Amino acid sequence: MKYNFIIFLFAIFTCEFSYSQATDSIVIDSTLTNSERLFTDSINVLNNQNQQLSGSRNAYNQGLEFVKNEEFEQAIISFTNAINIDSSFSSAYLERAKCYAGLNNELAINDYNSAFALDSLNYEPLYRIAKIQSVSDRKSALTTYNSIIKLDSQQYKAYYEIGVLCYLDDNIDKAIASFSSSIDINKDARTFNDRASCYRKKEKYDDAINDYFLAITLNSDLAFVYNNLASTYRKSGNNEKALSYYTLAISKDINYALAYNNRGSLQIDLGNSIEALSDIENAISLDDRYAPAYNNRGVLHHQNKKYTKALADFDIAIKLNSNYAKAYLNRGITRQMIRDENGACNDWSKAKELGIKMANKYLGNDCE
Repeated sequence: MKYNFIIFLFAIFTCEFSYSQATDSIVIDSTLTNSERLFTDSINVLNNQNQQLSGSRNAYNQGLEFVKNEEFEQAIISFTNAINIDSSFSSAYLERAKCYAGLNNELAINDYNSAFALDSLNYEPLYRIAKIQSVSDRKSALTTYNSIIKLDSQQYKAYYEIGVLCYLDDNIDKAIASFSSSIDINKDARTFNDRASCYRKKEKYDDAINDYFLAITLNSDLAFVYNNLASTYRKSGNNEKALSYYTLAISKDINYALAYNNRGSLQIDLGNSIEALSDIENAISLDDRYAPAYNNRGVLHHQNKKYTKALADFDIAIKLNSNYAKAYLNRGITRQMIRDENGACNDWSKAKELGIKMANKYLGNDCE
């Protein structure tokens, strides 16, 4: 009996213990320390930022695809979405500016400025601003290029672009100085070529020839350098070398219409009509909108007394370039041959207006 009672008490104790194990809970301290809370918050912020960056980059990449397909309006929308998500995304401003350029240059310049403000180590936005300005406001473009040089005196490209603008403004000495500054920093074939062209314009033929050869030393595959070298030899009176270098230019680029035309023009001067016509017609077949080739073919027809054909070619040249002074002069000479005196005088007057001094001779002798 006593034994049974002990077993009974043990059973009760066991059941109560088992029951306690099943129902009692342990209080867990869920309080985080400040450092733990800050760490958790930082992780959340990073996750959010990563999501935003991912969305911005996806929109940017989509914009690049639109650009590749020349869908610029859609590209602008995508780049704008990228910027709205991440306002510090300099590349998105840069690419959107490229889309605006030509459509809305003011918006393009604004975006280029934003891109540079966000990444002042990248000068591409400033170069692109200057390119826009150079179309209508060369003075502003010069200011922008000079500001690049003030930021980084080793920006040889800025010196080069200043040289180009000075050449276009007929400030040849300043152009030479700028090209020289560029060459001092970076010796480049195109820069030597352009400085040579400045020397050629100043009739410093030896300096020009020297620079053209330096350009060839740096890059022997540039057909236009051989063409320019040939033209310099021609101006200096060395027709044999001129002919050989025009030929070399064509060997570097068999589709070089300008070199064919120039060699054809030299052949006219040398009295080689058959070779001249072949070269000039090659030039026209390669570029049927190249006015000087039609003018030169007109000269050949005139020499062969084919005046109707000559007039047709001069007409085409003038239609392609309404300010083509030599074509007006030549058409006037051909019109005189067919007794169209009024037409001849009108053409010579136009040639004089466009700066051809020789026109004065014809106007004085044959026109009232």
